[in-house]
Amino acid sequence: MSKINIPKYARIGMVLLVMGAIIVGIGTFLSKGSLSLYGLIMAICGFIIYFASSIAAKRKNRHL
Repeated sequence: MSKINIPKYARIGMVLLVMGAIIVGIGTFLSKGSLSLYGLIMAICGFIIYFASSIAAKRKNRHL
């Protein structure tokens, strides 16, 4: 089996995205708007980090 190389920041972005989604779900279940908002911000930041790191990795691989 081959090992898939995922950039470190892409992994961090995925983890933040998933954790943010879980926090949004918990906040919605408990009817806590502030917790849901915190989770939403976390998920958005995770998506931005993942998106930016994947674009940077593609550009880096294209120039090699």
